[in-house]
Amino acid sequence: MKKNNKNTLSLLPSVQLVIDALEKQDHFLKHEYLVKIVRNTIDQTRKSFIQKKISFTKRDEILNYIISNVLIRIQKISNPSMSKVINGTGIVLHTGLGRAPFGHEIMAYLQEQLSGYVNLEFDIPSGLRGERLDHTNELLKLITGAESSAIVNNNAAAVLIAINTLCEGKEIIVSRGELIEIGGSFRLPDVISKSGAKMVEVGTTNRTHLKDYANAISKNTGAILLAHPSNYRIQGFTTSPEHSDIIQLAKKSKIPVIMDLGSGALIDLKTTGLAYEETVQDNIRKKFDLITFSGDKLLGGPQAGIIVGNRTSVAKVRKNPLMRAMRCDKIIISTLNYILRKYLDDRDYPELQTYKLFSRPIKQLKFQAEEILSQLPETIIRNFSIKIIETKTEAGSGSLPVEDIPDICLRFSAEKINESFLAKKFRMNNPPIIGYCKDKQFFLSLKAIPNQESCFIIDGIQKIHDNLPDLIKE
Repeated sequence: MKKNNKNTLSLLPSVQLVIDALEKQDHFLKHEYLVKIVRNTIDQTRKSFIQKKISFTKRDEILNYIISNVLIRIQKISNPSMSKVINGTGIVLHTGLGRAPFGHEIMAYLQEQLSGYVNLEFDIPSGLRGERLDHTNELLKLITGAESSAIVNNNAAAVLIAINTLCEGKEIIVSRGELIEIGGSFRLPDVISKSGAKMVEVGTTNRTHLKDYANAISKNTGAILLAHPSNYRIQGFTTSPEHSDIIQLAKKSKIPVIMDLGSGALIDLKTTGLAYEETVQDNIRKKFDLITFSGDKLLGGPQAGIIVGNRTSVAKVRKNPLMRAMRCDKIIISTLNYILRKYLDDRDYPELQTYKLFSRPIKQLKFQAEEILSQLPETIIRNFSIKIIETKTEAGSGSLPVEDIPDICLRFSAEKINESFLAKKFRMNNPPIIGYCKDKQFFLSLKAIPNQESCFIIDGIQKIHDNLPDLIKE
């Protein structure tokens, strides 16, 4: 057996032989990168032989196998790995699909704004060095009512730098009922640990009293941390002190209080048809020292961690050396500046793609679904057994965790085709159409699909139907 395996390995071609054969193929790679890919492909082929995953007996077969794999890898890296997708999940703030969508208007603005140089850290009137945080500071102060602000690259970073600034080498008091997992296994206790602070847990999972905070305060207390339940709910036999009581307790001991708002709504969400969510402005009025929230959730902007609060506490954050490691670039700052200016308009909610999608009524979604089906042949509708159904969805990214949002879906329930197989066919469409499977059926939600993208759904359904095996067709 070992002898046969050794003989098989001897059939592997040299790197140069593969490269010479590739000269006849159409590819774009520099020679040095081509050599790396060829060498790696030969090594992978050798491992596959040893592990008996493949078996060839002729040198030409092995050569063709390697060339084929090299060309596949070249094709894969020649195309962008990130592509436009159609969000048929119904989740407007879908983390896997980039959270808050931007829309065409902002992309046109950014193309014009960022095609050359910008005054990122340059004060035009004086001609002197400027501060990049000033591009968003006045807007955040005006909109939220805060005395000052700072932005970093995401909300986990905002929480980390806030705690590090006020509590490094000290204790920070947190209720056990608020030890949240932010997402992607990034847990609040881990963030606190990395900040250099020592976490002091108080209360229980479902019940924390003011006296628990009072008993935990010591000479080494750096701050109290509260986490707004924007991505979770504990219901039933629960209790927690009023924020005003916690703040008053902290002020007596001259201890700052940090509020991690998470999603961070800047408007009354009831104007969009969603449930009420406590706003950043509400919390500023409570006199928290620092408030942190995300830029790419209910704010409707880019990934960023936003910090607002009193002038003294924010100034300390701005001076923290971690600010340079966490700072946002010109793309994020320019995008956030654009998004925040939309909040200045005299409207119930800002004219942003996120809120355009959130605010679409169920009647509009149903009309969109009917329009899509009207453009499809009856044969396709029948073969796929497509039905328009009313259902519920969620906001996504931990926002409004217990809020069910009315939605309209196209349900596919063809008896002769597996729903997972159909879901993959839609994912492999160009552009990919992302839906979901439930109860052995495939669903395409219309909540996060604007009207102008209906054409992709129509075209995708037709192409997928035409390329499916004959067994599902009449």
